[in-house]
Formats: sequence, C-alpha cells, structure tokens
Amino acid sequence: MTDLRGSRFLSASAPEVPGAPPLAYRDVDLLGRPERPDRRFSLTVEPEAVVAAIGDERSGIEALGQLALGLRAPTAGSVTVYGLPIAELPYYDLLVFRRRVGYLPAGDGLLQNLSLKDNVALPVRFATDHRLREVESRVSQLIEDFRLRAAAATRPAQASEEDRRRAAAARAVALNPGLVVLELPFDGLTSRVAAELLDRVSRRDDGGRRAILLTSHDLTLSVRNLVTRTVRVVDGAALEETK
Repeated sequence: MTDLRGSRFLSASAPEVPGAPPLAYRDVDLLGRPERPDRRFSLTVEPEAVVAAIGDERSGIEALGQLALGLRAPTAGSVTVYGLPIAELPYYDLLVFRRRVGYLPAGDGLLQNLSLKDNVALPVRFATDHRLREVESRVSQLIEDFRLRAAAATRPAQASEEDRRRAAAARAVALNPGLVVLELPFDGLTSRVAAELLDRVSRRDDGGRRAILLTSHDLTLSVRNLVTRTVRVVDGAALEETK
C-alpha cells in the first residue's frame, strides 16, 4: 500500500494546534440569523469519534461541510480544524490544509466525464508528488477496499447509486485524512451497504480510526451502532441525543 504521509505537497504549510480536536464549531450561526443568538450551533468532533448531525432541510446541517472546509466563513462564531480557524487561513495554505480533510459532498460530487476509477484517483494525482506507479498502486488499493473492481471503468451516469457512493467515499479518503466530513452519504443505499461504507471510511491505513462528521436526515439502526455520538439539529441549534 502506498504511504501518503511523506508527500511533499501534503506536508507543506499544514500546521496544527497540539491537542486540539479535529473539528470544532463554537456558537456558529448556521441559518444567517444574527438576531437569534439563542439558536447557535456548537459541536466538537474528537479524535476517532464518529459524530452524526441529524436534521431536516431547514435545520442548517447543509452548512456544516462547507464550514469545515473553509468554503464559507461563519457569520458568527468560529469553526476550527485541528485548532486552526480554517476560513481565516491564507488562500494557498487553505488549499493545502484541505487535503487533511476528506469530503463527500451531498450528491457525491463525481465528475461525469471521468470513470469511477479516475474520480477516485484525482486527489492522489494532483495533490501529491508521487510517481505514476505509486499513484496507480494507491488507486488500485482503494478500488479493492471499496469493492469497485467491477465498476471501476464505468462513468457515473452509467453506474449504480451504490457504486457512485462507493467511489465518492474512496475519493474522500484517498489521501488518508484524519478527519472526514460526509454529507447525506447514505441516501439511496441499503442499511447494510451504508454500515459497510461508514465502517470502511472510518478505518485509517495505519489501523487507527478517523474522526468523522456525518450529516443525515435520519439513521438506520445498523449505522447508529457505528456512531459514537448523535446530535439532532433543530432550527440551527444542536440537541444531544442518546446513542
């Protein structure tokens, strides 16, 4: 298996605050309502934790992934990744730092003109300094790990919903990040496949576990059994749930 930890590109300008959690939201206004300071969102994703934020279309959960990647800045409160306010990083540092966060956007985000295999390969080809042989080795391992061998050459429009989600999940962990954000990752999947993918995404290459934040409108029992903490987001605020 190709080791990505020594990549020159990944190591450049990618500091962190020692002891800081992978992801933390503090008093964030998810819904753009400065007049409602009582409806602010706070949540910490600890190392190796799988945290689920559940809410409907009006809850504000669709903002969580964009905030975690610095694609948008909070209008109130703060969002930190490994202790750093990600939206405040200089542009180039932000591009590099994002490689430390795996991201599966709602709807999978696959490029329609590329095969599933080439979609999986994109981060490894363009965000590392590895040679072609090393890239191919890494991509082949991901194809095997996410059970995509039969569909690897298929383009997204011709692939099944399950295979598209498998490819998007494989791409999200292609650079072996310590933190992964999954937006509505299990829509259209069976309970069995959803639990399988969550378990696979959570496992790091070195045998450890990734920190994961997933958003969903609801969770099946098999997925809930893999989640370490669940919060229900209502009107922009997080309400703790029992496991």
